[in-house]
Amino acid sequence: MRKFNKIIFTCLILLFFSSSIFCQELNRLNKNGERTGKWITYIDDAKKLKSFKGKFRNGITTGRCYFYNNDGVLNRRETNRFKKMKTIFYYPNGEVKLKGNARLENLPDKVHYYFYGKWKAYNDSGKLVKYYFYEQGKLLKTVYLDKNIKTNDSLIEALNVIDKEFAEHNKTLTDSINAYVKNQTKRTVFENQLRYYDSLSFDKITRIIDIYGYPSKEIAGESSSIPFYILSFGPVAIKEKHMNEFILAADRGNISWKSLAYFIDKVKVAKGEKQVYGTMGTYDKDSHFIVYPCIDPDNLNKRRAGVGLESLED
Repeated sequence: MRKFNKIIFTCLILLFFSSSIFCQELNRLNKNGERTGKWITYIDDAKKLKSFKGKFRNGITTGRCYFYNNDGVLNRRETNRFKKMKTIFYYPNGEVKLKGNARLENLPDKVHYYFYGKWKAYNDSGKLVKYYFYEQGKLLKTVYLDKNIKTNDSLIEALNVIDKEFAEHNKTLTDSINAYVKNQTKRTVFENQLRYYDSLSFDKITRIIDIYGYPSKEIAGESSSIPFYILSFGPVAIKEKHMNEFILAADRGNISWKSLAYFIDKVKVAKGEKQVYGTMGTYDKDSHFIVYPCIDPDNLNKRRAGVGLESLED
């Protein structure tokens, strides 16, 4: 009888704790307005597609947490212990995409989340294909299991970062310049800032080309077009400095010859010289396009055809 009562008592205790956990209020904030306890958020109003499931302590995730994409499919799982996050990213089919460690640091001005150490990368069939090595979020190197692959992921990441920074500062400062079109003093300030930040981007791209040469598609994939795109905004001196490298890159298929034709003509016209491909001109009062002077005009259309441009009418 005593044994039976002990079993009943144990069951009641377990029932009490399980019901307490089950009834725990979701999505609570502490006195500081930080998320605490168990949280579940949804993408849709019907609450059928989750966006997050996990726990918080003082606004920071703790324990095992799940993150979902816009279709409600699991995208990432994190297990957070002592600021160390064992992290797994998933493909939409449920296979593991990336696996490694991340860290979250509360800095005075921001929360810093970054990868560190060795990460494993898999294809969408679950096969391990490469290793990433990070130091405080910076990709140091990539090691492929297939030695025939030559892609340089750290170079691609560096190019993409420069491209993003270039786009962001151009948009912000161009918007400011346009906003003060009638205030020349403020407009000049923003124009000077734009030239300064552009020059930083040009320097970064130049350093990459000095180290790697013009990055090929084999090494940099679609990001191989970034150096040409960014330097096309540069002053004539920078464009001329890299002209031969661009020509070689176009011959190798890493830059479009059609795009390079416009680039070459812009440099020629800016220097007061005759253009090569007839891509630059102006419109007369009757909206007819007048081509600026070209070298060897008799063979102009032949040169244009060679780079994928349409013939010009006589």
